[in-house]
Amino acid sequence: MTETEFLDLAKAVWEEIESRVDHWSEADDADIESMRLGPVLELEFPSGRKLVINQQTPMRQIWLASPRGAFHFSWNGSAWQDTRQGLDFWAVLTEQASLEFGRTLR
Repeated sequence: MTETEFLDLAKAVWEEIESRVDHWSEADDADIESMRLGPVLELEFPSGRKLVINQQTPMRQIWLASPRGAFHFSWNGSAWQDTRQGLDFWAVLTEQASLEFGRTLR
């Protein structure tokens, strides 16, 4: 994958994350702040705890850090997949956000 292809895919992920945060705010009455600074996107929860999602352009990966652990995702041609356990990015993001929020986010 070229750097341009990676950046295009990562941009789409950032936009989808922001869309999901908006959805959680409306559907689940979740007060989650989304802050983007360059290749880093932070989700801050009412507790003050954060999820940090970071583009690792040289490695062509997206990293997600939570208080419960860190995950590295590579594009497998159709989805972002965790490099250790093969987990789907969106499933991990939703699980970690739900844990931080204190209830399941839809």
